[in-house]
Amino acid sequence: MLRYKLFPEKPFAHIFRLQLEIKKPQDSGQIISLANWIPGSYLVRNFAKHVVSLSASSDGDRVKVKKLDKNHWQCEPCSGVLLVEYEVYAFDLSVRSAYLSDERAFFNGTSIFLKAHDFEDEPCEIEIHQPPKSQSKGSWKIATTLEKLHESKTHSTYQASNYNQLIDHPVEMADYQSFDFSVSGIPHQMVLTGEHNTDIDRLASDLRLICQHHVDFFGNNTPFDHYLFLTLVMTKGFGGLEHADSTSLICSREDLQDSHVEEPTSNYTRFISLCCHEYFHAWWVKKLRPSVFLNPDLNQETYTKQLWIFEGFTSYYDELTLLRIKLLSPDSYLNLFAKTVTRVYSGNGRLKQSIAESSFDAWTKFYQQDENAPNSIVSYYGKGALLAFVLDVEIRKTTKDTVTLDDVLRYAYIHYSASGLEDDDMANIVKKLTKQSFDTFFEKYLYGVDELPLQEAFSYVGVECRFDINAKDLIAFGVRVTNDNGSSKITQVLDDGCAQAAGLFVGDVIIAIDDVKVAHESLVSFINKSFSGTTLKFTIARDQLIKEMFVKLSFNNKTHCTLSLMNDLDSKTKKRQKQWFYGKAK
Repeated sequence: MLRYKLFPEKPFAHIFRLQLEIKKPQDSGQIISLANWIPGSYLVRNFAKHVVSLSASSDGDRVKVKKLDKNHWQCEPCSGVLLVEYEVYAFDLSVRSAYLSDERAFFNGTSIFLKAHDFEDEPCEIEIHQPPKSQSKGSWKIATTLEKLHESKTHSTYQASNYNQLIDHPVEMADYQSFDFSVSGIPHQMVLTGEHNTDIDRLASDLRLICQHHVDFFGNNTPFDHYLFLTLVMTKGFGGLEHADSTSLICSREDLQDSHVEEPTSNYTRFISLCCHEYFHAWWVKKLRPSVFLNPDLNQETYTKQLWIFEGFTSYYDELTLLRIKLLSPDSYLNLFAKTVTRVYSGNGRLKQSIAESSFDAWTKFYQQDENAPNSIVSYYGKGALLAFVLDVEIRKTTKDTVTLDDVLRYAYIHYSASGLEDDDMANIVKKLTKQSFDTFFEKYLYGVDELPLQEAFSYVGVECRFDINAKDLIAFGVRVTNDNGSSKITQVLDDGCAQAAGLFVGDVIIAIDDVKVAHESLVSFINKSFSGTTLKFTIARDQLIKEMFVKLSFNNKTHCTLSLMNDLDSKTKKRQKQWFYGKAK
C-alpha cells in the first residue's frame, strides 16, 4: 500500500506539503512522476512546474533524487522504506488544478499526488490534515467521494483502490454550505463554497429532477453509489469538469437563483444546464469513453476523433433535458438552441475544419485558440450538438420515428462501456439500430465540412429556422471588439467580411467614423444603422500611429439564428415534435 499525507501548511503562501511513503521501492531506483494533463481537459498543463521542492529519505538517511525530465524523478536505490517529501504551489482558481488560501483548499489528484511507477495498481491511503488555525477562516470540512476510513480533529484518512482512482476524486476543504438529496435511493450532495444567497430548496428540487432524468435515461444502470457536486461560487467564473462520481463546478453569484425571484433567470438556467452536462458525463465519458481513454497516458497527449460524440452529444442533451423535465418551456429551449446555432455559424471555421478534426486537434487548436480561431476551427461542443440533433432527426426519419438518438446512446452505453468506443463504432451502432447505412451522412457532416441541413431537420419537428443579421453585434460587419478605455479595440476579424476586405486588423482601436468620435457603447448602432454599399472612413490607432481606412459596407453574412414553433402543424408533425421535446427514456 502507498501512503500519502497532505498538509495545507502555508495557506498564505499557497503551499501544500506532501509525503509519499513507498514500502518496497524499485530495486533500480524508484521513479516518480506527476501528470501533465487531467482527463476531461485536453491540454498539456505541466502540473510538475508547480513542484517547489522535492527530497527523499530512507530510515532517516538522505536519498539522492535525480530529475529525469520536466515531470519525472528517480530516487537512488535504497533497502528500506522510501519517504518522498515535496511542496506544491497551488493558486489556480479553476476546476482543473489546485488552490490553497486561508478561505479554502481544493485539489485534483493529478496536480498533487506523485505516481510511483510500477505501483500504479497498489491501494492508496491518503491522510488529509487540517490547516493551521491561524491561517484559515472558519471550521474547514472536507468534501470528497474518496472512501473515508476514519477522522480526527487534526486529519481524516481516505483510501483508493489504485492510483487512477486516487486522482479521479477532487477534494474541497472549506467552511462550506451543503445539502443532500436522494435519487433512486442513491445519496447525492451539493457543496457550495463562497458567498451566495441561493434558493436552496429550488436548487435541490431542480437537481433532483435532472439527476432522476439521467438515471432513468440510462435505464437505472447507475455507475456510482453516491454523487457529489463541488461548486465554487465567485464574483465571476464559470466551468465544470467531470469525475467518476463527482464534478467540480465554478459559477458566479448571479448564476445561483435568489429566493426572491420567481422565474428562472438566464444565468440560473445556464448553471443548472452545466450541472446537467457534467452529471451526464458520469455515464457518457467516465463510464463509456473512447477506447484510448480507458487507460490514458497522462504523460503525453492522447488523441481521439470522438470528442464530438462525448462533448457534442452531451451538449445536445443538457438543454434538451431541461425541456424534457419542464424546467424550460419550448420557446425558452429553442431560444437557447438558436444561440448554439448562431455561435457555430458566426465563424467560417466550420467550413474548414471537420468535427472529427476538431476532436483530434483539441490539444493544439481548441484549447489554444488565438484571434484567428473563428476563421480556422470549429467547436466539437457546439457543432457536435448540432450534428447530434440532425443525426437524431435522420434516425427518426429513417425508422419512421421508431428509433431515436436516445436509443443509440443507451445501446452504446450497455454494449461498449467495457471495451470503449473505436472511431467507427458509432456509425456501426446507428446502422445496426436503423438497418440503414449512414456512411454518406458521416462522410459529409462528420469527416467533411458540408453545411448541416438544419432548416430541413427543424422543419421535420415543426420548428422554423431562420438566419438574419443581428443588429446587436458586429458579426455581419466582420469583427468582434472589446472596450479599450472607452474606444473599441478589435479582437477578431472574420473572414469574408467588409472589415477584413478594407484591411482592418486585430489590435486596431477605432477612434472615429467619418470624423465623428465613436464611443465603444455606440459603435454597434453607428455601423449597423448604415446601409450596404455605403463607404465609411474609419480613423484608427495602430501601433500608436493614427491611420485612416475606408470601409465599403457589406452585410451579406446572415448568421444570427432564430428558432420558433411553426403554426398549423399536421397531426404527424405535432406528434413528432412532442416526441422530440418530451421523449421518455425506454
